[in-house]
Amino acid sequence: MKPSALRITRLACALAALGASLSAQAQYGHSSCLDDLPYGGFSHADAGAGSPYANGCIRALSDGRAAVLLPSALEGAGRAPGDGTLRRHAWGFLDQNGRLAIPPIFEAAGDFRHGLAPVKWQGKWGFIDTRGRMAVRPQFDAVQGYAEIGLAVATQDGRQRLIDRRGNAVGEPFDPGVIGLHLQDGVPALATVEYKMEYRSSTGERRFGDAGIRLAKLYGKDLYVAVTDQDKYGLLDKDWNWVLDPVYQDISAPGEDGALATAYGPRGAVLLDAQGKPIGEDGGYQDLSPLGKAFWSAELARGSYAILDAAGAPVAKLNADEAYGSRRYGDTLLYPSGGRLMALAPGLAEPLALGAGLSAAADDQGYVLFTNAESIPAGLLTPKGIWLHGAAAPAWLAEIGRMEVRQGKLWLFKDGGLLNVLDGDGRALLQPEAVQAAQEMALKQLPLDVPGGALGVLSQGHCHCGSDTGAGLVLADGSIAADPSWSAVIPLDGASDYDDYGRPARSELKAEQLRYAAETADGVRLLDASGKPMDLPAQQHIGAFRHGYALAYADGESRMIDRDGKTYALPDYFETDIVAPGVVRFLETAAEDAPWGLYDFLAGKEISPPRYRDIGEFQDGQAVASLGPDRAGVIDLQGRWIVPASHHGAERVNAQVWKVQQAGPQPDEYTRPAALFNAQGRALTAFLPGLRAGMDDGAIVAGDGKRRWIVSPDGADALDMEDAAYARLGDWMEIRRAPRSGYLDARGQWQIAPGAAVAGTFRGSPARALLTDDDGARLIDAQGKTVAALPAGDWSWPRDSATLLRRYTAAGKQRTDYAGLDGKVRFTVDGHASGYSEGFAVTQLSSSAMRAIDAKGVLTGPAFDALGPLREGLAPVYTDRAYGYADAHGRLAILPAYDTVSPFRDRRAVVSTMDMSMIIDPTGRQVARVAMECGVRALYGSHNQRLWPLTLPRRCRR
Repeated sequence: MKPSALRITRLACALAALGASLSAQAQYGHSSCLDDLPYGGFSHADAGAGSPYANGCIRALSDGRAAVLLPSALEGAGRAPGDGTLRRHAWGFLDQNGRLAIPPIFEAAGDFRHGLAPVKWQGKWGFIDTRGRMAVRPQFDAVQGYAEIGLAVATQDGRQRLIDRRGNAVGEPFDPGVIGLHLQDGVPALATVEYKMEYRSSTGERRFGDAGIRLAKLYGKDLYVAVTDQDKYGLLDKDWNWVLDPVYQDISAPGEDGALATAYGPRGAVLLDAQGKPIGEDGGYQDLSPLGKAFWSAELARGSYAILDAAGAPVAKLNADEAYGSRRYGDTLLYPSGGRLMALAPGLAEPLALGAGLSAAADDQGYVLFTNAESIPAGLLTPKGIWLHGAAAPAWLAEIGRMEVRQGKLWLFKDGGLLNVLDGDGRALLQPEAVQAAQEMALKQLPLDVPGGALGVLSQGHCHCGSDTGAGLVLADGSIAADPSWSAVIPLDGASDYDDYGRPARSELKAEQLRYAAETADGVRLLDASGKPMDLPAQQHIGAFRHGYALAYADGESRMIDRDGKTYALPDYFETDIVAPGVVRFLETAAEDAPWGLYDFLAGKEISPPRYRDIGEFQDGQAVASLGPDRAGVIDLQGRWIVPASHHGAERVNAQVWKVQQAGPQPDEYTRPAALFNAQGRALTAFLPGLRAGMDDGAIVAGDGKRRWIVSPDGADALDMEDAAYARLGDWMEIRRAPRSGYLDARGQWQIAPGAAVAGTFRGSPARALLTDDDGARLIDAQGKTVAALPAGDWSWPRDSATLLRRYTAAGKQRTDYAGLDGKVRFTVDGHASGYSEGFAVTQLSSSAMRAIDAKGVLTGPAFDALGPLREGLAPVYTDRAYGYADAHGRLAILPAYDTVSPFRDRRAVVSTMDMSMIIDPTGRQVARVAMECGVRALYGSHNQRLWPLTLPRRCRR
């Protein structure tokens, strides 16, 4: 198990063992004298003899008092119904001799801790002392017991506060995101904080999941799918107002392309538009499924289906056979009906009859080619529903042998070459001369997909057929721009080594901005978007455009050109590269270690002299630069350092945020510490090994697995999430925090701030506590300073134990190490062992039986099914399916006869069966007993004399 998972598991068990606040304790008990222990409260070797039950009719003694539920002293036993329901019973307390020290008058009660016990009176909680006097008047909705520092946690008006022993508020109010704080003993006191699920908006507004609503996912841009406590789904706006009432079993999110969402509710399945308005509420739809992006399939009664368009309007109804025979090609749906093939295509208001005897032979992105019974192409359906068939089809349709979609258009080929290019409206785009040229030459696609741009480049093919057309462009209108003097035409936008068979890349350029270069015998000519030579003399070389400029070379000089063909002079540098609009980096010489400088060719001046080992591409006015190993940083267009040149390297996260690596030797580059910096050079995170950063729903997420930050895209803010889990939901962020543990002083101030760790209570002098987190286990002092780092392993510090324990498995056997507070192992025993008490500990053997071990770690005494810690010379044991007590030699001192028992304290223990609870002395003699009599609980003394109630119900029969 990973350390973080182990930490969460331990915290969950610890909180369960602490129990719920006393507001949840029932006013009335039940007739059984056994109470269930919380999960995890009995499974640990240090927790006792392993019973899953707690004493119920007499609770365990604490501060010499034991809580007990008896007929109320305020109403009299005669008014108790005597039906076993324990109505008109109340809580009081016995002393250790079984006498009724505090009469049963309270609606509920907790155990005494440090002299005070919580009690419920007239619906509110307060505290009494051991003599029954009210120490803190009842005023709270819920309370926890007092800790050693003299503080308790109380809830009033839905908010928890710390209170002192007079009931006065202490310390600062808890953050609204805190759902609970659990206070334990020790000085300072261990305090575990539980958090609500929180929603935080981009403006800093906070909402919490305890309001009965949680966000499930984003719905479009401004709405949210939300779930109520009753698991009903609806839609909320950004102000958390319902725009669609929560009556649905589920709601999907709309598609990013604007597709409708689905919802399932009391009236069946419906579609939802972008504003959350239901569509088709009266359709009787049992289920809804998308058919591509253009249609929906709505299941109706008796196996029939309605086909809905993208807006949810019905366009066709299919019976079961038609639906079974349907097929989808892109966003076009084909189905048989009455011996004919029917088609539903986007934009068509009703089905289109294609005819009989046709079958789909090929399809590509919604274009479907059909053949007849003789397998000859007989029709072509476009994604817009244009049907080319019969007289509406081009004469060459039957010659189609292959088809391919390029840049959204359909390229049709026959065995001898290209036939033509069709658009979605079924129009043939190539003019006859372009078709002829494509037959004689190779037609290559372009590296960029720009609407309105040229369709392709004509170049000499492998056959060298002797075409006198020359290289050129096939333009968007189907014409060609070519010249016999052009031997090749090269695109100057996009990858210079583009692959004719790759998918063209999208670009933000407009069609009229595209530029090409034509190679001729006289040099290279610059062409505009329509293939016309521009007013620039032939060059020996023209490079690709970058940042709006290209490098040209002619007459022994290099110069820069813009898209209009205007030239800009460059100094006589050895090498130049365009790194920003109007800016090049340059090398003055060919020397191997020659430094780079920056030059502004628009202004004709040097920005920065040659001093950089490297300069990267500028984006938004900044680039990575280096002065040498471990001297990297970020510069602006004036050559000024934004992030100092004192780092190992830097890389972009986005236009405004950099990930910067720490300098210095590292054994593993993968874990080299890194931090995020913004465009102003301010650090947004700490340097952490293995820091990773990426985009998540518009925000930047960074972390190393232990700590996390959410950074605004502009780099202005960074929210330290520590170990919280989160999810982006549009303008809101869902935050889930695991419980955290810290230490409070007697003023209610954090002496050691809460952190993601399994923390133990402070004990001893000087005070020490055991703390375990992802970095391992260690002992800390009262200021949180580490005084001893422990070796790797699962460490614990049992209560009242002078040694630390480490449990593990080696060679298939369970082992337990005992270590001093310096972390040094003193000795090791076999089995899963407990801490020492009165010179003995307990270990669980491989057989699951338990035996005592002496101070040297040697097994002693007999084995028992379960064995608890030795207290006052007696240890709880489980054998023969019952609990009793054994002495230090393992001899049974009190025979097993009970379902649960407590350790002895001050020569008293509490034991219980299903029918009764008793206080006993070390000989096993009854001191007091509580059991049911005549349908009420009755208290009996050491001689079985009834002490309470003084009278039994009137209808009781002796």
